[in-house]
Amino acid sequence: MTRTVLHIGPVESKGGMQATIRHHLRHPPPGWSTESINTHVDGSAIAKINSWRRARKELAHRLRTLPPDVLHVHTATRFSWWRKRRAVALGLKAGIPVVLQIHAGNFGAFMKSRPAAAKAFTETCAEPQVIPVALTPRHRELIGIPDMEVIGSPAPPSDLVDPNQRNRNKLLMLARPSPVKGHPIAMAAISRLRRAGHEVELHLSGVEADHPEVRRYGGTENGIFARGWVSDDEKENLLRTSGMLLMPSTYEGMPVAAMEALSCGLPVLASPACEGILGEGGRIVEDLSVESWAGAIADLIADEEAWQALCVAGPEAVVEQTPEALGRRWADLYDRVIGGGQ
Repeated sequence: MTRTVLHIGPVESKGGMQATIRHHLRHPPPGWSTESINTHVDGSAIAKINSWRRARKELAHRLRTLPPDVLHVHTATRFSWWRKRRAVALGLKAGIPVVLQIHAGNFGAFMKSRPAAAKAFTETCAEPQVIPVALTPRHRELIGIPDMEVIGSPAPPSDLVDPNQRNRNKLLMLARPSPVKGHPIAMAAISRLRRAGHEVELHLSGVEADHPEVRRYGGTENGIFARGWVSDDEKENLLRTSGMLLMPSTYEGMPVAAMEALSCGLPVLASPACEGILGEGGRIVEDLSVESWAGAIADLIADEEAWQALCVAGPEAVVEQTPEALGRRWADLYDRVIGGGQ
C-alpha cells in the first residue's frame, strides 16, 4: 500500500527550498506519494502572515480528517523557523512522525545569535518522533546536533552538455539578492577583469536591473546582466550555455543551483561554504576577496583543458543526488521514522 508524506514549506515562493520541495512532489520515493501545503508567498509582510495562517488552518484540518503517514517540514531561519516549529508541534499533537529538514546554511549561526531559537530547536529535535535532517556533514557540524541525518539537495538527472557549446566568458549566478550570497564580490570581480581587457559577462538570476549594486557596477554597459527571476526554460538555457557558475557565498548548505549546474556539466567556482560538495566538477576559491575571485575566474578561462575536465566531471559529482538515488534514501528514512527509530 502506498503511504503519504505531506511536505510543509514555501512551495510557491522563489528559491532553493521551493525547488527542493517541488523535486519531492515530482519524484516521490518508492512506495510513497507526496503532497504539500504552501506556507509562504513572495510579497508584503501582511501577505506572508496571511499565507501562514491559511497554511496552519489547512494543516490542522488535514491532520484531523486525513492524516498523512509522515509530515516533512522544511525550514530556514528567523520567522521560517518559528512558523515551522508550530507545524511540527501540530504534527506531534496528532501523533504523526515528523522529518524536520534544515535548508539554511547559516542555521547554526542563527541559533548562536538567538538563544531562544536554539533552545526551541534542541527541544524539538529531542522529541522521539522527530528526525532532523541536515544537508551535508559540514552543515550538521555547524548546526551542532551530532545525530542529525544527512541528505543533500536534489540534482536533475545527469545531462552533460558538450563543453564546446559553452561560452567560457559567460558567467552565471543563480541566487536571491541576499548579503550572504556575495553578489558584490562577483560584480566587482567582473569589473576588474573587464578593466584588464577580459571580455567576460555576468548573468544574474534573482536580481533586478535596478538593484543598487547592479547600478553601482555599471549594469549591462559593464557586462552585468540582471535578469530578475527567470522561467525554468530561461534558467535551463543559462545553465547549458554559460561557462561557470559563481557562488561567493558566506553561508551555504547544499545549494540547489550547484547541483543543477554540476548535473549538466557547468563548472562551479565557490567559496569554502561549499567545501566537500563539488567533487571534481568545481573549484573552491579560498577567500572572499575580489582579487582572489577575479584571479580564479581568469585562470579557469585561460586553461581550457582544466575547464573541460571540470565540465566532464560535473555529473559524476552529483550521482548520489539524482532523483533515483535520493528517492531510495528518503524512502528508507520515512520507513524508519514510522518505525520510531532514529
